[in-house]
Amino acid sequence: MKKLFLISSNAGASEYFFSKEHIKEVYKSNNKLDEIIVEETQYAGHLEKIVNKFLKSNYDDKVIIILGGDGSLNEVVNLCYGKDVTIGLIPTGTGNDFAKNFDYKDFKIEDTFNIIKNPIDLIKINDRYCINVTSLGFDTEVLVSAYDYLEKDKSLGKRAYLKAVRDRVRHLSYNHLTMDLILEDDSKISIENEFLISAICNGGFYGSGFNPAPHAKIDDGIINLVLARKFPKFYLLSLILKYKKGRHQSSPYLDEFRVKKGIISANSDFLANIDGEIFKAKTIKFEILPHALNRAYFR
Repeated sequence: MKKLFLISSNAGASEYFFSKEHIKEVYKSNNKLDEIIVEETQYAGHLEKIVNKFLKSNYDDKVIIILGGDGSLNEVVNLCYGKDVTIGLIPTGTGNDFAKNFDYKDFKIEDTFNIIKNPIDLIKINDRYCINVTSLGFDTEVLVSAYDYLEKDKSLGKRAYLKAVRDRVRHLSYNHLTMDLILEDDSKISIENEFLISAICNGGFYGSGFNPAPHAKIDDGIINLVLARKFPKFYLLSLILKYKKGRHQSSPYLDEFRVKKGIISANSDFLANIDGEIFKAKTIKFEILPHALNRAYFR
């Protein structure tokens, strides 16, 4: 097994930090230095160059361990989908939402010595792949605002998202969307309404800790689609607090569907994001790809 430790220089503030030198020293002191390659991104496009070089190598059993956040993870997933490689994550980003699906308590580099491989699902979103959550509406507007704060002051970390929520609460906007869905039991439904939030979930967390789909599992072959319809503004604070903690299921304004695939469309462009990567579209075609990727679990 050959492991590429890929350190993202774009990662934000995190409770985890492991330098290139530290990783090498841990492996060297355990007579395992020949098992690893450690690279740190230096410029735009460097991550892609490093990953592609590793994918083309002659090693029999390839593992990429990303030290970064959801954006770095998404980029690696899109480079590696369909390739014979296993992907692991050490959460050193700002939000680290995908990592919240797992237990990293007391994690240390030595835990990467022995790796368990388990297949997980991906969601195909138009021509890209999503490992965690794709969403549109209010939460993407929050993300845009949070990124603006972080660009000015990277040390804000997760506080940038809280400041962004505060800002966007004052300026709510809804997307008029039409949805054609194929449900878990292969039945079909169509929905048309004004939506504040539409979250297409593989994992359960996004937006630096919001929990839209507390029952989501990344290996069950199902998408959890969470929708927030238009509601009285006085209800907003209560709904946000419940949504943050994953206790919103009883809300009369939120629906959750277990789906295999679907199409979301609008008459004009809307803002959306795939694992935190922002884009614009009039149509999103999505479908679950069961057991599409091998994930590295550390022990």
